[in-house]
Amino acid sequence: MRICDANSLYSDKGGGIRVYHNRKLEYFSEQPRHAAALVIPGKNDSLTCNGNTRVYTLKSVPLFSSGYRMIVDSGGLNSVFLDYRPDIVEIGSPYLLPALTGRALGDSQVPTVGFYHSDFPESYVGPYAEKIFPAKIAVFLKQAAKNHVSKYYGKMTAVFAASRCMLQKLYDSGVRRLFYTPLGVDTERFSPSAATARFRREVGATEGSKLVLYLARLHSEKGLDLLMEAYPLFREPGRIKLVIGGRGPHKGLVQEFAGKYPEVHRLSWQMGRDAVAEAMASSDVFLSLGRYETFGLAGLEAIASGTVPVFPDTGASGEMASSLGLLPAFEAGNPESLADAVIEALKITGRETAEFLRDYAVSRHSWRDVFERIEKYYGMIVDASSNKDIDRLVPPDKWWEQT
Repeated sequence: MRICDANSLYSDKGGGIRVYHNRKLEYFSEQPRHAAALVIPGKNDSLTCNGNTRVYTLKSVPLFSSGYRMIVDSGGLNSVFLDYRPDIVEIGSPYLLPALTGRALGDSQVPTVGFYHSDFPESYVGPYAEKIFPAKIAVFLKQAAKNHVSKYYGKMTAVFAASRCMLQKLYDSGVRRLFYTPLGVDTERFSPSAATARFRREVGATEGSKLVLYLARLHSEKGLDLLMEAYPLFREPGRIKLVIGGRGPHKGLVQEFAGKYPEVHRLSWQMGRDAVAEAMASSDVFLSLGRYETFGLAGLEAIASGTVPVFPDTGASGEMASSLGLLPAFEAGNPESLADAVIEALKITGRETAEFLRDYAVSRHSWRDVFERIEKYYGMIVDASSNKDIDRLVPPDKWWEQT
């Protein structure tokens, strides 16, 4: 089977989507009966081959200073598909790519899978529209985004989602050929053993103090504004050390915040995954504050590191908090509730909790298990498509509630 992923949300600056695709290429590089390719945006066209895997980079349009680019025409995709001849194509971003991929594939009958990595009607269109436009227009734009999901994902041969709440949203949009595909974690890299006293010294965590880590894109979507509201409510210099790391459009706000609270440490950008793992394992509490997550990979990495996570009660983050069963999720958007959650999380840090968290990650979220599941689903989808019987891919209504 020749598998091809295309994703405009892939960025070499980091993020869970990059981790997913990189680990996927690693997995299929060890499966000689298959070949795997990845199509991503970049500054120029290029092709990198490594055994039975390939990475095609298509010259794409930069999205301001976000570090992301977007594929905007079907010509490059068509050239990739003609060169690679895929048996199945996975589409990882929701905006232009579904239509462009369909145009590039033409009448080839190659089955397509949409992986719902981004809940963009809720995370982007809704919040931005509410800030810029009157209420009626904001509602219209958000509904238009939901209609886009219904139109393009409903046309695909099948759709993957990494959390049950995203399956529910897709179902509510009229999508029916749905597959539950939770993600994994590198438990060798993200481990309590990655913790170092050096990291804690460098960020100014004194002996006996507790280290609370925020490491995400510096944006309100990831809960940064809520953290800055909540911090004065759990602030205790000398006992609680808040460390903020990441890049993003709100770095100026973080600088102002750190100027107001000089005990807050601004972490330099963590370029390597090993550095991220060290930061997570060396912390006592990890703030996974995004309310629109479709899975919450960073939170899972903290769990594998033995670090207590704090999650909001919405989206996939709330789902993971419920599954973990360690601490109740805080009320999304409520700084008092977040502050209370941080205080409660600090009370349960320690060896026993770390062992519980570690066991949760190792026993439930192996990357090998993830891709073996996806590999099996690909086989089912290709077979149903070749036999012109894709309706067999429709599972019983709301089956995920029973899994």
